Amino acid sequence: MIDRLISVPHLNQSQLLARWQKFIKGEPIESQDIFEETYKGWQRCLARGINPFKINIKCLSEAELQYRKVNLHEISCLLEPHLQTIIRAVSTHSDHYYIAVADHEGYVMEVFSDKASAAGLCNMPMYPGVCFAEEYAGNNGIGSVLAVGKPLAVIGAEHYLAIFHKWSCVGAPVLDDDGRVRAVIEVSTPCGSESPYTFSLTVAAAKAVEAALKQIQMARQLQESKKILRQLMQQRDIIFNAMSQGVVILNKDGIVTFFNKAAEKIWNLPASEIGGRSFECLRQGRCRRPEPLLLQTIREARPFTNIECKCRNDQHDKFLLVNTSLLRDENDAVAGAIGIYTDVTDLRRQEARIKEQEKLAVVGQMAAGMAHEIRNPLASVRGFAQLMSEKIGKVNSTFKEYMEIMIQEIDQADNFINNFLQLARPKAPSMQRCSLNELITSFVHIFESQAFIQGVKVETDLQKDLPLITIDKDQIKQVLLNLCQNALQALERQGRILLVTRYHQAEKEVCLSVIDNGPGIPPENLDKLGTPFFTTKDKGTGLGLSISYTIVDSHRGRIEVDSQPGRGTCFSVYLPVDEQF
Repeated sequence: MIDRLISVPHLNQSQLLARWQKFIKGEPIESQDIFEETYKGWQRCLARGINPFKINIKCLSEAELQYRKVNLHEISCLLEPHLQTIIRAVSTHSDHYYIAVADHEGYVMEVFSDKASAAGLCNMPMYPGVCFAEEYAGNNGIGSVLAVGKPLAVIGAEHYLAIFHKWSCVGAPVLDDDGRVRAVIEVSTPCGSESPYTFSLTVAAAKAVEAALKQIQMARQLQESKKILRQLMQQRDIIFNAMSQGVVILNKDGIVTFFNKAAEKIWNLPASEIGGRSFECLRQGRCRRPEPLLLQTIREARPFTNIECKCRNDQHDKFLLVNTSLLRDENDAVAGAIGIYTDVTDLRRQEARIKEQEKLAVVGQMAAGMAHEIRNPLASVRGFAQLMSEKIGKVNSTFKEYMEIMIQEIDQADNFINNFLQLARPKAPSMQRCSLNELITSFVHIFESQAFIQGVKVETDLQKDLPLITIDKDQIKQVLLNLCQNALQALERQGRILLVTRYHQAEKEVCLSVIDNGPGIPPENLDKLGTPFFTTKDKGTGLGLSISYTIVDSHRGRIEVDSQPGRGTCFSVYLPVDEQF
C-alpha cells in the first residue's frame, strides 16, 4: 500500500482510462485488472447512479461550518504540526497540492494549498464546507476512506468522476476508540508529481493524532476518576465523621490512612498526628492489649466482632466495643482493615455506679438493723465504765487505767458505727462555689506535717486557670484525706505524693489526681476497691474508700484508678464544672 504511488507508472494511466471508459459504458471488465478497492468504489458509485462527468456540489452554511469546526477543533490542533511536515514533503515534488481535513461526514473543514491552487487555477473544487462523500464526489481520498474506514490512495483514472483524473489523492482516517471515523486527512497532487512519502506521512499523521486523542481521553478519564474519587472521599469523610463511633482504617502495612472525629475524641489525638503513622503508636500507654485488634485483623486475616477492650488516652480510661473487618484488593488479597470503635465508657461507669449503689443498699439495710441495737448497749457500757472510773478515783490507778482503755475502745467502736451509718445514710452535700486549688493548698499545709514524720514528700502541680466548681468543701476534703492517707500508708521513707489538678474543657470537668510512687495495687484487687470492708491493711476498716466513692458519686463525679505493681498508683477524682444541684 505504501508503494502504490510509485508502483503505477504514469504510462499505465491510458490503460486504466480505457478500463474506466468500458466500465461507465456498462461493458464488462476483469476486476483483477485494476486495484480491488478501485473496482469496489466504481461499483458503489454505479449503484448510487452518480454521473461520472458531473460533480454534485453540496456545501454547508457558514454557521453550520463554524459549528462543525468547533467540534473538530481538538483534532485540527493536534494535526497542525504533522500537516506542516506533509506540506514540506509534498511541495518538494509538486508545484500544486491540496491538503484537506474533513469531518466524519466528508465535509471539508480546512484546506491548505499552494498559492495557485488557492486562487482556483487548478480546477479542483476543494474548499471549506464542500462535501466529498462518495454520493456527491464519487470515489476519492475522502469519501472512499469514509466508506471503507482505512487509508486509501486513488490515482488518476481510478477516480469515478472524470474531473479528478488528473489528480492523485491519498486519504487516512482518524479513528476513535470504537473504530469510528472522526476525521479524514487527504492530500491531492497532480498525477506524475506524487511524493513517495505522501502516503506514509499521511497515515503516520492520522495515527499520531489517534494516539494523542487516546492520551487526552485517558487524561480526561483520569481526571474524572480523580474527581469521582475526591467526591467519594469527601462523602466517606462526611459520613464517617458524622458517626458517633470511632472509625480507623489501616493499609496492609498497619499504617493509619483514616482517623475520624470520634476516634480523635476517643484517643484524644488529632488525625494529623496519627495519619500516615503505624497504628502501633497507640500501644504506648494507650492500648492495654499485647496487640491491637486492628493489627491482629490484618496479621491473621480475620475479622473480630463485639470485642470489649480497655484503653487509656492521656486523660481517661476508655471502654471500647470493637468490630473489625478486612479490606481486600481486586485479587482478594488483604489490603488493610477497618475498625469501628463504640465508646461504652459512660455505660460501664453507669453500671459500676449501679453496682456501688447496690452494695451501699446492702450496707444500709445492715446498718439500719444493727446500728440501733449496737449503739444502745455501747452507750450503757460506756456510761457504767465512766461511772466506775469516777468511783475508783485515784485509789487504784490500775483499774482506773483499765476503765479509760474501755472507754477509748467503746469510742472507737462508736466512731466505726458512725462511718458505717455515713455509708448507709450519706449526708446531703452542702454545696458552694469554691476553688479546688485553694482547698488543696490549705489541705497540704495540714497534711504535709504528718507526711514529714514518715519521711514522705508532698508536692503539687496545680493548673493556674482552673475554673471554680460547686462542691461540699468538707466532704471533698475528706475524700482528699482518705486518698492521701492510703497513699501515705502504702509508701516507705523517701516516698512522694503528688497532687495534680487539670481542667478538661471538652468534658466540662476538673480532675484531682493523687499520685504516689509506692508498690502499686495488684490487678486482682483493683475491681474490689470501694467495696465496704475490703482492705489490705492490718488495722484498716475498709470504709475509707467506700465513703470517698459515695461522696464523689453524690457530687455527680467519679473516681478512676490507674495502678501497676512496682510503678505506683494514681487515684483521679473527676468533678463536674457548673453542675446544677
